[in-house]
Amino acid sequence: MLAENWIPTPPEDAGEEAGPPPPSFNAAAPEYNELVRRLAKTAPFRKWNELTIQAKQLEQEMSGLKGSDAEAKQAELENVKVQIADAEAAVAELKQSFSDDPLSLTSWMQALTDLADGGMTTFEVSGQGWPYCSLRQLFGEMPSAAPPAGFFDGVERVLGTFKRRYEKERGPGRVQLMLKLAPNVFSDAWSTGGAAGAVAAVEAYVERARANVFGPDGGVTAEGVPEPLDLVQLVWWDFGAADPLPVLKALQKLATDQLQVDEDSGEVSVTEPKKIRGIGLVDFPADRLKAAIQAGVPITCVQVEHSVLVRSAQPVLDLCAKYGIKVLARGGTLGGLLSAKYLGAPPPDPVRGDADLDSVPGALDAVNNVGGWARLQAALGAIVGIADKHGVKPETVALRWQIDAGCFPLVTTRWSARVWRQFGYEGWSSHEVSGGRPGVDGVLFQVESFLDVDDVRALAGLAAVL
Repeated sequence: MLAENWIPTPPEDAGEEAGPPPPSFNAAAPEYNELVRRLAKTAPFRKWNELTIQAKQLEQEMSGLKGSDAEAKQAELENVKVQIADAEAAVAELKQSFSDDPLSLTSWMQALTDLADGGMTTFEVSGQGWPYCSLRQLFGEMPSAAPPAGFFDGVERVLGTFKRRYEKERGPGRVQLMLKLAPNVFSDAWSTGGAAGAVAAVEAYVERARANVFGPDGGVTAEGVPEPLDLVQLVWWDFGAADPLPVLKALQKLATDQLQVDEDSGEVSVTEPKKIRGIGLVDFPADRLKAAIQAGVPITCVQVEHSVLVRSAQPVLDLCAKYGIKVLARGGTLGGLLSAKYLGAPPPDPVRGDADLDSVPGALDAVNNVGGWARLQAALGAIVGIADKHGVKPETVALRWQIDAGCFPLVTTRWSARVWRQFGYEGWSSHEVSGGRPGVDGVLFQVESFLDVDDVRALAGLAAVL
């Protein structure tokens, strides 16, 4: 991805019989037009545009004024012109940053930018296979001089690079990242030391994650305090081998402002600002979730696999509804299989692969868990029928079911131009998309569900059949 060249390579000269000459310059071609489109959406350019319009309006208003009124308008216009000059300087600096930053126009950066521009501004670190890391990270000790490596370091750095670039163009606070803490149970840092060891290990992870997300210098808010991580989700390997509560209590400490009260004045001051905004859990069973709640850990969200075909996490959803905890649901499209492409088609070949699936082996494993390919075909036929009835994609039906079940769907993205394929579309095609949203059916995000009573009844029976 990083070696992609945006400059087309000219063909070799084959003499007089080389065929027709190459096409003339196309200003609308992506490789030439991408910088202009990105620059037009940036915060400094939009500010410059607003100020320019304001200056034109002031000039029109001044045409019929005299005396003190004209002088006041003139002073106001001069002030706006100063702001326009500052905005022009900011635009020029941002334009230069595209040349200085070799990653700004790569295909993966543009894929994530397209998602964020379409309203998908929350991203989670993940990968195609567990445990998403090298064997050296899993079983070997890293050099003692370096911080302990994490399973998701690489994805954190990629998404952190994107977050910094996107917010440089669009403004701060536009992208949220959901991180994962998967303690390495093979490392002494996590397996020994008790509560004190857990605190030290969690603090080391948070500092490393902050460097991955915000860069070596770390993020700082407008108030001058360190920028906290948006969300840290705890992944626990084996509940029978160790209790996750010490790690959760360590996360709780970092998710709380440390306060100090002045005994004389009674004023409360923050001695150490929080470094985490929210704490999440991944695949915690209902009893472990309840234990964390009873221990006083403020759980923001719980991530589970919950879809129209897989509903084994329903006890966790019921508990979250009782305590007001948000649910993040993955597997809504069964790894990409709940698509019209696979209706009436043979199972995907794990040897040849399939770019439209998150993982072919993972998808086939999911098929076995729901009863086999024939039963999947029966369920997919029902979902496609509902989709055709409402003029949407089957993926939209599956994801809307998750939303109606009280969940926030998690959808796997692609690092290419097929970034919108998980929603059933090939890309940013306004003529093909209802509601005007790029690459996704607009009705998916409506407050009121488009699924009617008959649809809900039909979908409710799928899990019982499978």
